[in-house]
Amino acid sequence: MKRMQVLAWVSFLAGCLSAQTYNVDDFGAVPNVQKVNTEAIQKAIDQCALTGGEVLIPAGNYLTGTLYLKNNITLHIAEGATLQGSTSFADYPDNQVRYVNSFSYPSGKLFENKALLFGEGVSNITITGKGTIDGSGDSPTFQLGNDSSPGSRKRPSVILLIDSKDIRVHDLTLRNSAYWMQNYLGCDGLHLKGLTIYNHSNYNQDAMDIDACNVLVEDCVIDADDDGVCLKSHDANRPVENVVVRNCLISTNCNAVKFGTKSDGGFRNIDISRCTIRKASVDHIRQWQKVLSFIELPTTVISGFAIESVDGGMITDLRISDILMFDVQTPIFVMQGRRNVGQAGNADFYASDKAAFDASLRPGKVARISFKNIMAKSHSKMASSVTAYPGYYVEDISFENVTFDTMGNGTQEEANTPLKENPHAYPENRMYGHVYPASGLYLRRVKGVVLKELDFYVRNTDYRPAVILDDVHNVTMEGIKGTLPAGGKPLVEKR
Repeated sequence: MKRMQVLAWVSFLAGCLSAQTYNVDDFGAVPNVQKVNTEAIQKAIDQCALTGGEVLIPAGNYLTGTLYLKNNITLHIAEGATLQGSTSFADYPDNQVRYVNSFSYPSGKLFENKALLFGEGVSNITITGKGTIDGSGDSPTFQLGNDSSPGSRKRPSVILLIDSKDIRVHDLTLRNSAYWMQNYLGCDGLHLKGLTIYNHSNYNQDAMDIDACNVLVEDCVIDADDDGVCLKSHDANRPVENVVVRNCLISTNCNAVKFGTKSDGGFRNIDISRCTIRKASVDHIRQWQKVLSFIELPTTVISGFAIESVDGGMITDLRISDILMFDVQTPIFVMQGRRNVGQAGNADFYASDKAAFDASLRPGKVARISFKNIMAKSHSKMASSVTAYPGYYVEDISFENVTFDTMGNGTQEEANTPLKENPHAYPENRMYGHVYPASGLYLRRVKGVVLKELDFYVRNTDYRPAVILDDVHNVTMEGIKGTLPAGGKPLVEKR
């Protein structure tokens, strides 16, 4: 045969091989029993990795521990199938990883290193199907409380992929993680599409934690106790960039879209559009109305958008548009800060050279953020805000065609009380207290602000100005309207 014919034949055979499907039943997996199928399913994955192709989880409930994903495979969970996480820690080994970052101990061991589906340094991975992955996070084994205690970090995530490329997770139902549902750490090329996520059985149940570049999240329905779409940056040399989030419904008891708090490398070139934000369907843990002052509803979102640079990273070129927000305490929370503590559980990381660690702390940078075509209805006295660490400034922030429908009820004393400084606190809307002196939007230490076509509607009598500009420079205002404060204060007040 001629050389070209041989190459064509080899290519044809490779295509046939790559199309192979490996049914886990053929490797000894048994559904609908208490048998742990880890070994059988892993055999199917390993065989598939030799040729490329698909590992099929057919209809039925398949109990398993940690599965190690390999290059060039598709894990297909069929309609009617459930991949069920084991409830025994013995089925989730510790994973020593090569990618060392601020999420690691000095040894390289991750704080949280266990997962149902795990991979490091893998590429071309697809996890798809109309079936379900259930992390068994409601098991008593995993009820270890908040991850502020090191012991609770032993809980497994559902998906943990590290330093990996070209990842697709499509169309699945994801439920009941024991810890974070999905953690993509130092990855490049991530597409999350059509996911239905329900996560209300444990603490720290983020729907998705993304430390990655070149990301598309679309058409997802999220209902989580903890953060919905959470972007994190654990490596000062690898900023999170080129991210699109669109057409998602995000329901949560925490923050709907969050940048940080881990923000070493920062975030840049990010578009978030056509999303709806609202309260979670249930609230077993937070109970904000019981633990915070002046919360109007029993169940609320903390912040619709929490954009936080507290570890020296730069947050730039964010475009947020066409957003509906309901049930939020604070629609928009932007802050540039400087915290003086490491992440929980890693005190030993800096003990050898605390002076160098302290010197490395820097406020970072927040600049070029636009909010456009947004309607937000809020239910607390914690207004939207943009603030910076003393001596520094957030730069180039614009709000255009935004309606703030706020609770009101602010008193004259609250209107005249300065917002406290709290630069080293954990970044959250309540870090400045449960009442802001503005009813709608508070800006402190900002250079370059555009406020255009803003409507501030207050549902109850309020003595606070709608907008306060505190140490704010180069302001352009056009079309600002709203409910005038009681007591004679202006709609917009400069301090």
